[in-house]
Amino acid sequence: MTILTIFGFAFVFGLVGVFVSSQFQEVLYARPRNQIMAPFQAATNGNNNQVQFNSNNTIDYTDTIKSKVSLPEENTVYVRELDQRWFMFYRQKETVSFVDITVEHQTVEVYQARLIWIFSLSAVALLFMSLALSRANMRPIMRSWRQQRTFVADAAHEFKTPMTVIQNNMERMLERPNDTVMDQAEKVANTLTEVRHLNQLVGDLLTLAQADADIPLFAFEDFDLAKTMTEVADIFRFSAEEHGQKLELEVPETLEITGDEQRLRQLLVILTDNALKYAGADSTVVLKAEKNGNNVRVLVSDTGKGVSDADKQHLFDRFYRVDKARSRSTGGHGLGLSIAKWVVQGHRGTITVTDTKPHGTTFRIVLPRNQKKVVDSK
Repeated sequence: MTILTIFGFAFVFGLVGVFVSSQFQEVLYARPRNQIMAPFQAATNGNNNQVQFNSNNTIDYTDTIKSKVSLPEENTVYVRELDQRWFMFYRQKETVSFVDITVEHQTVEVYQARLIWIFSLSAVALLFMSLALSRANMRPIMRSWRQQRTFVADAAHEFKTPMTVIQNNMERMLERPNDTVMDQAEKVANTLTEVRHLNQLVGDLLTLAQADADIPLFAFEDFDLAKTMTEVADIFRFSAEEHGQKLELEVPETLEITGDEQRLRQLLVILTDNALKYAGADSTVVLKAEKNGNNVRVLVSDTGKGVSDADKQHLFDRFYRVDKARSRSTGGHGLGLSIAKWVVQGHRGTITVTDTKPHGTTFRIVLPRNQKKVVDSK
């Protein structure tokens, strides 16, 4: 591709250079050409209609002249070098007109040399610019390709682990055909857990695949976000108390917003579940929402050990986990925050991660209160 680009630039600039040089030469040689044609202009002398010649700069085309200057064709302009000077010649029969064009010829040579340098440098500059632009255009494609390759590898790994567990459980159960269901209850329960994990993984992968394909998945309508957040908090409150955690809710009595209620509920579930799982025992998780001008600000904070700045840069990457060992034990597969970011972006909002003082993590979401109500198929 690079070689073709070089040849393409060289060819185009060569054609342009030849055209510009020929036009400049044509203009510069116009006056000398008129001068050598002037002696042969016909002028009538009375009624005899004979041609008169101006004797200035005309000579006879003798054998001596022929030996020094070859002018084979009549009525043709020739440019010849003679005694280190340049002349323009024009012949009719045995009469030759000439004019010294040394200055003009040197000017053309200097111009051509400069033109070659200018076009060569321009071609090189444009070549480097084209290569830079090509690389810049290819960079997101290559990044997308690498992400896709990583995505496939991570997805294969996510499928492999539960499938291996299911296979091992089934093989062990087959080794003891006389056992009852109660005897194998633990293996059955483990298998069922992995099946549920696979179902969740497939659902999340399908959601992200539809998001990548720009399939419309949002149906905006007016609803009370405070009510939705209260329902989500009620879902997790019992589980939080069982693990020695506190779940606090700070929302106004009503908080009207235009959005996809189911998708925003999914967002809140993902962030709340994520906070409770990774904050640890004796931690506090706070769900907070408030009006902020024409926007709504939602905060999901925890008092856990927090997330490093390096991890913050990748939290929304697919299959990324801060603690890979704990993710398996907690049932996570690293897609929840990617879906959360997609939901926020689908509502033309922003989501950021900051530290909770004195320790912990806070997810800050800003959503516009009003959206264009376009019902999309889910």
